Amino acid sequence: MRTLALLLALTLLAHSADLTLQSRAPSGKASLVKEQWQPARTAIIVCDMWDLHHCKNAVTREAEMAPRMNEVLEKARKDGVLIIHAPSSCMKPYEETPARQRAKSAPTAARLPDKIGEWCKQIPAEEMAVYPLDQTDGGEDDDPAEHAAWAKELEAKGLNPKAPWTKQIDTLRIDQDKDAISDSGVEIWNLLESKNIDNVILMGVHLNMCVSGRPFGLRQMAKNGKHVVLMRDMTDTMYNPARWPFVSHTRGTELFIQHVEKRICPTITSDQFIGGQPLAFSGVTAKKRLQIILLGDSTTEASIPKKLAPDEPQIEDTLRILLAAQTDLPPCDVYNEGVSGEYIRRLLDTRYDKAVKTKPQADYIFIRYGLNDQAKIKDFKSSFPKDFHELFGRLRKDHPKAMLIPMTAIPYALNNLHEDINALIKQIAVEEKLTLFDIAPRYTAELKKGPDMLNYRRYSLAKIPENLRAFATPYIQPGTDPQVIVMDNRLDGIFGHLPGWAGDRHPNLAGYNVIADETAKWLAPVIRAQLNAK
Repeated sequence: MRTLALLLALTLLAHSADLTLQSRAPSGKASLVKEQWQPARTAIIVCDMWDLHHCKNAVTREAEMAPRMNEVLEKARKDGVLIIHAPSSCMKPYEETPARQRAKSAPTAARLPDKIGEWCKQIPAEEMAVYPLDQTDGGEDDDPAEHAAWAKELEAKGLNPKAPWTKQIDTLRIDQDKDAISDSGVEIWNLLESKNIDNVILMGVHLNMCVSGRPFGLRQMAKNGKHVVLMRDMTDTMYNPARWPFVSHTRGTELFIQHVEKRICPTITSDQFIGGQPLAFSGVTAKKRLQIILLGDSTTEASIPKKLAPDEPQIEDTLRILLAAQTDLPPCDVYNEGVSGEYIRRLLDTRYDKAVKTKPQADYIFIRYGLNDQAKIKDFKSSFPKDFHELFGRLRKDHPKAMLIPMTAIPYALNNLHEDINALIKQIAVEEKLTLFDIAPRYTAELKKGPDMLNYRRYSLAKIPENLRAFATPYIQPGTDPQVIVMDNRLDGIFGHLPGWAGDRHPNLAGYNVIADETAKWLAPVIRAQLNAK
């Protein structure tokens, strides 16, 4: 018996699928886990890959995705994975087929989860999260004129332009001898249970709506105990870039995938089944967007706000949203390439090719250095200008259409050391014949409202008296010298008397909002002037 069991185990192992599952911590940091899934205990649910859609761009993207999806299904089916086609509200064309009967005839499961036949719009893990996309307009990203023409075309075919789907897209082959067809959460659950299937892969459209929320979707599978994953390159979203958070459609999909990885379930990619590279949409439905790059040190990067408040808008998000609020401006993408501790020489010698050269051709590049340069390089007054000039030369070569915008340093040090740095930056801007963006006056003015309003508190735990350390417990960041990090003044009443409690002058979210707001006010008229000049 032991020999038979061993042979069975080896046989199953030989036919297992090696998958790499990606999840994310609330901070957004990705983690990978390798697993082996037995095909016989695995199902793929294909969600709402309809033949038509009311959004023309959605149809275009689905047509790009479907051929590779079919390759995945063919390979998975050959390996013994159950394929369940779930084109919702389109059961009529399949009603008498063996695949449809296979789902309908599955015996009722001994454990039928409560409300498994209903939509699920949220699970507990999502309750405190910021929902990543505003989809209240339905997510249409068509050009209005093109959308109107598409609606007329659908009407001419005798279809409802608001719901024109009639069946699954023909690109996806249905094997009537092996597959199942259903749009019922109850039927699909019964089918999974009857075949002892624990592992479920969801693919299809649209992630922020049907794939996550259907009765057979990610949330229902996750909350009811199935080991469910999303195939993240075999999906799309219904998202309009003119809505929150005002990112491109591609980036909107990425943000919702990250939400899934943080709050609902892990993800995998199609190359784990069929090799090659994960699918990337061609961009044929993408709209032109202005490209903005932010270069700088820790006062640009915002590593602590990103770590402690990952769901809130960061400096690059706030800048993008503020520009989007001015509806006469083109949409923008903002890339934050600031790095803590960086100075210009380090950027040029270590990161430039990866962080800057490979970015999409920029329209505007903001450069804010000086604080670390002053502290870390010899002969600052001669080396800093030299490095700055070299950086400008490389930027002109790699981003020839970009407007290069040197910025002054914020008043970081309490002894106004930034004034000497900024005098040098202003001189360099004149020598380069570039327009300077002087952020320092606005930041200084905001500090007068309260000298510690714009910086977080970072303080060594060792410096806090023993009898007060209990108050610091929720804010301790571990390390060789554990730090207490607080985003605002909430503990000033307890620790404010400690020497240097508010001495770390790095911006908090309020500080970065000041920088972003002033940047948007400075940049908006520049963009308008350039548009009017064309």
